Amino acid sequence: MLKKTLLMIILTASQAFAQTASDTANSANGDQRGSDKLDIKKLEQKYWAAKDDDFSVVQNRRYTKAERYYLNVSGGVPINDPFGTGTITSLQVGYFFNERVGVDVNYTKADMKNNDNTKQFIDENGVAPNYNFFDSSKTVSVTYVPLYAKMSLLDKHIIYFDMGISLGVGTTDYIIKKEEGDQSGSAFSYQIGINQQIFFSEHFAIRADFINKFTNEDRFKYSTIAPSRDLGAKVVNDTQLLLGLTYWH
Repeated sequence: MLKKTLLMIILTASQAFAQTASDTANSANGDQRGSDKLDIKKLEQKYWAAKDDDFSVVQNRRYTKAERYYLNVSGGVPINDPFGTGTITSLQVGYFFNERVGVDVNYTKADMKNNDNTKQFIDENGVAPNYNFFDSSKTVSVTYVPLYAKMSLLDKHIIYFDMGISLGVGTTDYIIKKEEGDQSGSAFSYQIGINQQIFFSEHFAIRADFINKFTNEDRFKYSTIAPSRDLGAKVVNDTQLLLGLTYWH
């Protein structure tokens, strides 16, 4: 009887020891699995926290502008001249100090003629309106590029492009239209422009420019026999749309 009792005590103790060891192992494995889980609350706190200067994303650029010279040749049209139509050509040389800021010098030449409205006015009235034509300009500009992006074309090609804002000053030559012999004038001008550039290789890009140029021009009556031809000065806005090719050195 005593042996049977001792045997039962030993068997019970063995079972209790085995259960304790199993529980300890399961607890350890549970702690290990818990340490591998993502703490969602900490991630949310990081997302909504104030900006961390040590946490940023850098966008790699395939085609860079920093410390590079460029040459741009463009052609286009005036889009807001009420009296004339024609073509505009432009030559631009520039340099970018970094990816954001650059400078350039630009020469623009126009070939203007009377549009249909002006021709009709002259035919119906026998006289012409009092008007000037944009002739050419020389400008120095500073460009700031706040936007750079990539764009998918039909899920087959990646297009790299940026958009810049330019401010420039210079001189503008204009033509004062007269009944007999046109008159030339020149004045200080300033301009505001937006440009869009699409790169397709390290050295070449397509560039579009939308430019608003403002010039304080002298104005005279078209008729040369008018008692007083002087109409005073007026700020004239010439808006140009240009498209061209840029070579990056």
